[in-house]
Amino acid sequence: MFIKKVNSELLIVQINVDDIIFGATNEILCKEFYNCMQKEFEMSMMGELNFFLGHQVKKIKHGTFLCQTKYCT
Repeated sequence: MFIKKVNSELLIVQINVDDIIFGATNEILCKEFYNCMQKEFEMSMMGELNFFLGHQVKKIKHGTFLCQTKYCT
């Protein structure tokens, strides 16, 4: 996990093998990071995160909810 702080803004990047997710408190930080990475690597924007490494990711009113109900029987 990588964290970049610019004044009061944050960019957070999580890398796992060939998967990467990132988000920021400022859309400009996201765009700058994406442009920088795209110069070096082939990547595509998938939009809002729904699943990552077997976890369902859901944005809720007071934060982010992670669950693995997909694996429950």
